[in-house]
Amino acid sequence: MTARENRKSDSEGELRNNSVLYRISSFQYSETLGNMMDRDVYSCSAGDTVKLVAKEMTLRGISSVIVTDANGKPVGIVTERDMVRKVVAEGEICDISKEISDIMTPSPICLSPADTLFDALYAFSRHNIKHLPLVREGKIAGIITLRQIMKLRHSEPLVIIGELDQASSLGDYKKIKEGLVPLAQEKLSSRQDPVDVVTMLSLVNFDIHKCILKEVLERQKTPPPVDFSFFVTGSHGRRENLLFPDQDFCVIMEDYPDSRHEEVDGYFQRVSKELSTALNKVGFVYCPGEVMGQNPQWRKRISEWKKFVSEVFIKQGPFTVRYMTLIFDSAPLYGSRSLFQKYIDHAYSLLAKNHNIIRQMHDEEEGMHKVPLGLFQTFITESNKDHKRQIDMKKSGLIFLIESARVLALKHGIRETSTLKRLKALVEEGVIHRDDSEYFENAYRVILHHTLMAQADNFLNRGTEDYYLNPYELSGRSQEILKQAFKAISKLQDLVGSEFGELIL
Repeated sequence: MTARENRKSDSEGELRNNSVLYRISSFQYSETLGNMMDRDVYSCSAGDTVKLVAKEMTLRGISSVIVTDANGKPVGIVTERDMVRKVVAEGEICDISKEISDIMTPSPICLSPADTLFDALYAFSRHNIKHLPLVREGKIAGIITLRQIMKLRHSEPLVIIGELDQASSLGDYKKIKEGLVPLAQEKLSSRQDPVDVVTMLSLVNFDIHKCILKEVLERQKTPPPVDFSFFVTGSHGRRENLLFPDQDFCVIMEDYPDSRHEEVDGYFQRVSKELSTALNKVGFVYCPGEVMGQNPQWRKRISEWKKFVSEVFIKQGPFTVRYMTLIFDSAPLYGSRSLFQKYIDHAYSLLAKNHNIIRQMHDEEEGMHKVPLGLFQTFITESNKDHKRQIDMKKSGLIFLIESARVLALKHGIRETSTLKRLKALVEEGVIHRDDSEYFENAYRVILHHTLMAQADNFLNRGTEDYYLNPYELSGRSQEILKQAFKAISKLQDLVGSEFGELIL
């Protein structure tokens, strides 16, 4: 075997071993709370006595209790501090036979097991709390405490959260966003997992969006006239932001009579425009496709959204694939989660009955996207003078893997939005072998790493925000690993193709 063949074999082996490619981040932004929450949660009913609850807390050695209703939904929380402050006051013990609802903190701040460590830290800081109930499908699933997370001893996310908490102007948010570029480059240069880097970028960008939206709403002369949900889509929805994402947000409004259209729609049109203008000033440029709430196409009543989604499936046309990606790569930003859930549930119910549309997505994407490797495994690069010998890492690599994972996940009714979670779910469904999934996941990491590095280098050195990389400037080992990553993407595309070859239309 020649030296080159040895190098090629070694690079393929490395691509199947993430611990060789990247080191564990000092703080894993992508770590979900479900992996570290305490599942043994003590809950009580609102009618239980203070004496009974205090006794149970002492026997169990716990610092909080969740008060739930008859359906298991959290309606309050009582902590050790509440017991001291509200039960023992000024040296006198209150009536311990009173109901726990008399001393509980009602409507506790809750997160989901699917939320991240960063989300929890931000909630602890913003709301000055130390206990976070975690809710799944309306019922208590676990709890996470500030003490648990602080044992991790990481200062970086706390610095970012502190900056977000202290931000009082668009200039402050802009400074935070601009600071992410050198931070991301530093992390990538030290070989930290690029998935964790994009998660960090996405979480911070998400919180900037949410903070600005809340400030815009607070500036309005009147409260929202109806219930609403702002949601994000694209890379924001997948939590896969690169360094300079544009705006992609939509608005769902509760149904209201036509006679109130000017009042209600006008309110959210105004809020959307103010939000969009503010985001643009911070550094999130206007969406070229105008997927923003001030565009009436992306601001509708829930019944109108359902009708729009239905028409996407029924009246398939040139924008069908674009609309499908917008629908299924979305996530709630702020407002009523139930409105967003109605919208996305409707979309998935239609998807289950209309596999033809997934076939259309596959056919369109397959025809346009081929990895940049030639017959003899050489890089296929740009020929124009501005980017000669370069590869657009996003359009010629990253997007292929994202689209393949999306199409395959949708075909099997998987509701995950992030690329890696889609791949992992496909393993659980038995669609992809676990070894192949690790191969695809690490190919994603390699492509993502070089895409982010190219974007950071181009911005810091040339002031551009593109994704062009000259692969021949990489080391020989890095070139071989990049080629193996492109080959893995091609293999995933073949897998998707074989799935649709078996589809009976």
